Amino acid sequence: MPQSPLAEVLTSSITGLVAETIKNSAGSSVGSSGKVLKPRFGSFVRVDSPENDISIFAIVFNVITNPPDSVHKPSALGLTRDQLRVEQPHIFALLKTEVHAQIVGYLDWSDKAIYQHLPPQPPEVHDFVYSASQEEVLKLSSEFEFLRLLNGVTSVPADELMAACVREAARARAQTYDSAAEAEQASTAYLIEAGRAISQLFRSDYERMLSIVRKIKPGNVG
Repeated sequence: MPQSPLAEVLTSSITGLVAETIKNSAGSSVGSSGKVLKPRFGSFVRVDSPENDISIFAIVFNVITNPPDSVHKPSALGLTRDQLRVEQPHIFALLKTEVHAQIVGYLDWSDKAIYQHLPPQPPEVHDFVYSASQEEVLKLSSEFEFLRLLNGVTSVPADELMAACVREAARARAQTYDSAAEAEQASTAYLIEAGRAISQLFRSDYERMLSIVRKIKPGNVG
């Protein structure tokens, strides 16, 4: 089954992008499985850019849902989401969800190689955004240079973003194993490796380093 796009690029630059989630005919941002297509904080996404013959990889640092303009403002109605879908289904069509992501690498279609640095061109407006595959996440997070790019994000706490991204990468590694013991071993090994990389990156700021490492401890991986 073809992969369903999460969103469509609205604005972009070499360093980041903003995309709007794609709605179905009922006005909801859902995929073929019926699940809401909102990426997780710190998760990896891919933008296929045929115009530039590259696929661009980014890490989600914010997901914002709001009305499309200043006229259609939501108000509290005291109804559950199921009740809203029955009694006020149009409400969801009046909301839009934006995905903000920091670019951390790209795949060159000519040589099929993944590079862990900023791409030569930004995504094009209206390019589609997809969840990165497990294989792509493993390759992108095999080294930790992307943490330096995430450290430059200022609109959300960069420490939280780096820790969330490392947890997502560890989660991807755990999912490659059927055995719970092997999955835990793989994720723990990755988190230890990430902790060492973070220690090097923030060796001059011990308190910050310790704060990030605490947030990626194995107990947080699910």
